[in-house]
Amino acid sequence: GMGAHLVVINTETEQDFIIQQLNKTFSYFLGLSDPQGNGNWQWIDQTPYKENVRFWHQNEPNFSAEECASVVFWDGRGWGWNDVFCDSKRKSICEMKKI
Repeated sequence: GMGAHLVVINTETEQDFIIQQLNKTFSYFLGLSDPQGNGNWQWIDQTPYKENVRFWHQNEPNFSAEECASVVFWDGRGWGWNDVFCDSKRKSICEMKKI
């Protein structure tokens, strides 16, 4: 409610700010999905998905049936994005317009 939606990451600064707020124990849904499973990733607010502003872990995304994206901390790699099943249990990061 309140006009909030899953987070859209538009810049490296935003990615860096967000990961500083997170707990390394958990992974968190992003507002990024690939509904057809064809590699056509799209942000929930229709912001263009920019090839130069993306923070996938190495070799991710790697499975077309995983149509949602999360940000997760992996030992030795740090924070990055991973494709995940949309019905998997994990936390969410939401954002809303500044009032």
